[in-house]
Amino acid sequence: MSMVYRKAQNADLQCLKALWLEVFDEKAEAVDLFFKRNLSYLHSYIAVCDGKPVAAVHLLDGTVNGKKAHYLCGAATLPEYHGRGIMSRLIEYALDDAKSRGDVYSLLYPADRALYAFYSGLGYEPRCKASARSFSRKELEACVFYGVITEEKPDFETLQSQCYKNNFLLQNNTFADFAIEYYKLYGTGVVFSRSCLAFYEESYGTAQVFYCVYKDFKELKTLLLKESGADEFVFYGKIGSPGFTGGASENAGMVRLLDNSETLPQNIYIGITLS
Repeated sequence: MSMVYRKAQNADLQCLKALWLEVFDEKAEAVDLFFKRNLSYLHSYIAVCDGKPVAAVHLLDGTVNGKKAHYLCGAATLPEYHGRGIMSRLIEYALDDAKSRGDVYSLLYPADRALYAFYSGLGYEPRCKASARSFSRKELEACVFYGVITEEKPDFETLQSQCYKNNFLLQNNTFADFAIEYYKLYGTGVVFSRSCLAFYEESYGTAQVFYCVYKDFKELKTLLLKESGADEFVFYGKIGSPGFTGGASENAGMVRLLDNSETLPQNIYIGITLS
C-alpha cells in the first residue's frame, strides 16, 4: 500500500468535494459554496492511497491577538480507511506546513464530544470557551433599540474587534459572506445590520442564537424580536462580551500552539464554525 500526504492542488478540487460529500451529510450547494467563497485563503491537504484520495483536511486563515492562526475544518476520511492513523498523520503534515507559513495557533471545533479525546491526542487543548445566557421575550422587549437600524452587511472584521477585544479567532469579511449564504441554505435564521450579525435556530418556542457579534447588544435584540416569534432566546458568545457577563461557560472548541515561543491564552473564542 502506497500512501502519500500532500497539499491539494487545483486539479484536486472535484475530488475534495466528492470526499466531503461522501463523509458528511451536506448539501452539494453548500460544499460548492465553501470552496468557491474561501479558496483565496484556504489551504487543503489530501491523503492518497494507491492513487485514490482517501482523506482530506482544510485550514482557513485567521488571526488570534494579531498572531497568524487558522481554523481547521472538514477533516474527512473514507469509512473503509478508518482506524489506520491516516487523519492523524495528515493533520500533522498540514500543521507542519502551516507552521512554516508562520501560523502560531491552530483552532478547531470537534464535530461531536467523543472527538475531543482524539484531538487531545494530537496536542489540542480545550481552552476555547463560550458563554450562554437566556432571556425571555419580555426581558428583551424591555431594552430595545430606538435608534435607526441600517440593515446592510457589517464590516465583519471591525465588528469582531469592537465586540470581542482579544482572545478570539478573527475571521475575515469573505468568511462572513460565506457563512451567511451557507447557513441560509439550511434554513438557519440570519439577521444583520451595519452594527451586528447573528445566526439562530428556532424550535419549540426557543431561539438558539448560536453566534452573534455586535456593536450594540440592544440593536441585535431588537432585530431578533422583529424576525423571531420565540418566547425565549438563548445567546452564545464570548465570555466577558457586553451582555454576557455572568453567563455560564462551556467548552466550544480546541486550540494547539504551533510556536513554543508564544503562550496559549485562556478562553479563546472561535466564533462561526461549520459544525
